[in-house]
Amino acid sequence: MLLQPSTRPQVGAQLAVLAAGIALGATAQEWQGTRCVLAALPPQALFEVSRSVDDFEAADLSWQPLRGDQNARTATQLGRAQKHSGEAALRVDYTFLGGRPLEYVQVTRPLEIPEPGLGLGFWVRTDGTPFPLRVRFTDTSGETHQLDLIDEPAPGWRFVAVALDGPGTAWGGDGNNRRDYPLKLAGICIDRTGVEYAGQGSLWIDDVGLVAKRQVPDTLRVATLGLRFGHVYEPGESVALRFTGQGQRVRWTATDDRGTACGQGEGPATGTEARFAMPVPGHYTCRVELLGDGGVLETQDFQAAAVPADTAARMSDFVGLNCHFGQNAYPLECMDLMRRYGIGRIRDEMGWVYVEKDKGQYALPDHLRKYLAHAAVLRMRPLVILDYHSPHYDQGGFPNSPEAVAGFANYAVNLVRLTQGTVNEVEVWNEWIGGCGMNGKPGDHGPEAYGRLLAATWSAVKAAHPGVTVVGVGGEYGKDCAQNVTRMIAAAGTASMDAFSIHPYRYPRAPEESALTAEVSGTVAAARAGGATAPAWITEIGYPTHRGQGGSTPAAQARHAVRTLLLLQATEGVQRVYWYDLKDDGLSREYNEHAFGLVHHQEYNCAPKPAMVAVSTFARLTAQAQVTGVRQLGEAYAVTYRQADGDVLIAAWTTSSEGTSLRLTGKPAAAWDMMGRRLPAGVTMPLALEPIYMQGNGIRLAE
Repeated sequence: MLLQPSTRPQVGAQLAVLAAGIALGATAQEWQGTRCVLAALPPQALFEVSRSVDDFEAADLSWQPLRGDQNARTATQLGRAQKHSGEAALRVDYTFLGGRPLEYVQVTRPLEIPEPGLGLGFWVRTDGTPFPLRVRFTDTSGETHQLDLIDEPAPGWRFVAVALDGPGTAWGGDGNNRRDYPLKLAGICIDRTGVEYAGQGSLWIDDVGLVAKRQVPDTLRVATLGLRFGHVYEPGESVALRFTGQGQRVRWTATDDRGTACGQGEGPATGTEARFAMPVPGHYTCRVELLGDGGVLETQDFQAAAVPADTAARMSDFVGLNCHFGQNAYPLECMDLMRRYGIGRIRDEMGWVYVEKDKGQYALPDHLRKYLAHAAVLRMRPLVILDYHSPHYDQGGFPNSPEAVAGFANYAVNLVRLTQGTVNEVEVWNEWIGGCGMNGKPGDHGPEAYGRLLAATWSAVKAAHPGVTVVGVGGEYGKDCAQNVTRMIAAAGTASMDAFSIHPYRYPRAPEESALTAEVSGTVAAARAGGATAPAWITEIGYPTHRGQGGSTPAAQARHAVRTLLLLQATEGVQRVYWYDLKDDGLSREYNEHAFGLVHHQEYNCAPKPAMVAVSTFARLTAQAQVTGVRQLGEAYAVTYRQADGDVLIAAWTTSSEGTSLRLTGKPAAAWDMMGRRLPAGVTMPLALEPIYMQGNGIRLAE
């Protein structure tokens, strides 16, 4: 049932609606199909060689290194000590000096790709250094396109490849970011592992070819008994699955996120059933393999979460999630899913172009009305982004002219009016300087232009709706973040915001390694030095799980998410964090923008990644708790909280893969791991990369 905000139910009815939402569409006990996450296949299973480019068996070497200002010192030769096949391979000797803004190896030879539909692949062997591998091509306009190779680092020779129609970056030429064929190879690039990396060594390349995507079989189907949106269960419940596929047999294995087996079996390809219990909180995966004469034909993962029933009632004021209901890209049930995981804050947009379709006339389109009505029913607390262009002002570009600035302020005032009772917080723009969402549209998007827009919007909104929170600066980010924030605040006036927002992304680096808290503290200090007293809101930060450079494994996403939230909550001046984002925004496994989600795309029924359970556990255990301190003890970190009942909660972890231990004064009454499972509580607690929580009356870190 969808209700308008003006007809919001009373508390008793509200709880009944929420209880219905917690079921998340659980059906009667009947079999229903659910699309499962396809297991990640190695590159050699995704591509087949269409045409050989070079097997390095000829006496003449056609590959040469580039020796420009940005290139590492490089030499190439035919090497016979290492080869994937035949008698020789390309040996690339490199020397990185370190400390330069850009430094990479680039080797190339003449090669033209006449038409779309192909990719480049080759076998590579490194000396163990985890170099990012990329390819560059130029198109007929002179535009250079760079793509990350799909790579799974492993000892020995490994195959890497990429489709040339995949996501990438581009510069120069006509700047349209389209591949205008024919393409010419600009080079295979071997990038450094970091700005400070310095060293020398060798790597080998063999059997370079143009590749085409393989047709991956897709016959395996999975049904579950009593399908639930999001695959969310309570600890102690069981899952029943049934399999059908065009093969001979199916084999299944169920495990939790620690790798602990929960069940396994094998049977005919059609009709085999799997049943396994989820006795404790956590993330669970049932891997299903369809078998035939050639071995494993297909592999899929049914992923589920076991989350305590009381999680929905214990909401965190500190953490929220970015969503795209405003773009009509999320099923409304995603909101119920958030509540089930204990998240009550949403950050989303209601764009200017939607709200003011006719100049001077303001109305909400149907999808925004439904979104707001559902948010009101579930008592969600939206932070609405006021953003982007309007075709009625400044040729659809950045609002710079007095008329466009006044038009934007009027849109803001009227949007608050139209959403009154549900929306009490707005953020002025999203990534103004970076040009996010504007797709190259014209206009000044410097700090001072933003300051003028913020000042006018603040004044108009506060005059009409004084109780509404206005967040300024619009999620600034990048190496000049502190400087730009200071200039924006100076141009707007220090009193023109209730909070200011930044986006300190650093994936795939861990928050400690990348000096997250130092960067955020420096930005807060710069704002304070400029006279601003408003708190900082981190309105975007996240770790995508795409394959390729910059991607994190699901396990790394989970631990980095919790460690990031703990460190930011303990950072002076930071009041709130909105994680980016709830759901994968697309289906490409190689594109970062499709893989930020804590749950999978709705094509996969929004099944959870481990990070969703970990963030839910953080929100539940730290709800209504106040940070009292943070300490670093060598490679160990500990954040201490005072809970509402006076108990102490300590969250701790180490950045060492070898682990360590933490000594306490006083014995904890209870302890949990990152996923909410109970741990034995003692005065000495083992620490790992994944945070743990310890709770008790008067416990503290031993000196």
